[in-house]
Amino acid sequence: MSLPISCRCMTYGRVDVLEEALYSFINQEYDGPKELVILNDYPLQTLLFDHPEVKIVNLTKVCETIGDKENLNASLCSYDTIAFWDDDDIALNNHLQNINKYFIENTDLLFWKNAGCINDAKLTAIASVGHSGLVYSKKIWKAVGGFPKENAGNDTSFINKIKAKSKNIVNASPSKENVSWFYYWANRSYHMSGLGTDTPDRPNIIQRHSEHIEQLRKQGKIPTGEIILKPHWKQDYKKLLQDFIA
Repeated sequence: MSLPISCRCMTYGRVDVLEEALYSFINQEYDGPKELVILNDYPLQTLLFDHPEVKIVNLTKVCETIGDKENLNASLCSYDTIAFWDDDDIALNNHLQNINKYFIENTDLLFWKNAGCINDAKLTAIASVGHSGLVYSKKIWKAVGGFPKENAGNDTSFINKIKAKSKNIVNASPSKENVSWFYYWANRSYHMSGLGTDTPDRPNIIQRHSEHIEQLRKQGKIPTGEIILKPHWKQDYKKLLQDFIA
């Protein structure tokens, strides 16, 4: 039996990588109910894409914290199984099949112990990717009171709340040939996980990211207004995996 799966995708001014994440979703080979829920809080962009399994919510105001954005995104998801589908990472077409395989009944949280690590457009390792690509149940999200109102580190705080309440945690280790999630690191986007936690002596992560996007916009690198998304990959990630294994 195939699980209904909601893929939550938060984005802000990063159409170039979002279109790859969107392509990753619409090419999933999965016979169960599925949806991609994109939450965009960059007020200068209205993202559009007509697809029965893709829901886009465009906000006119930036979310106060990443935790607030996570909770809003989760609340918009239709199904109990919610998968991180970060706008700057990649899923192969068997990723939802893998979630369905490992996220068995009563599971509350899933980590990927085998996933692809990409640096500078090259697959450099198959290893644990920490919090990237997490899958959690909406039931446990509600039970622990959702994500805390934090920026960097909100995912760790959320996970710790789950661990304190549930033992139903899975570490998924697909074979190298069946790896389906790619965590993209260097030279791709403004990576919040590399910015550290907020401190009183500097702007918070949301402010820093917004300033970065604004600088790119002034340089003509960030489109504004209504944007019809054009899903595509910049390279063949399936071949990238095959070549790495070979």
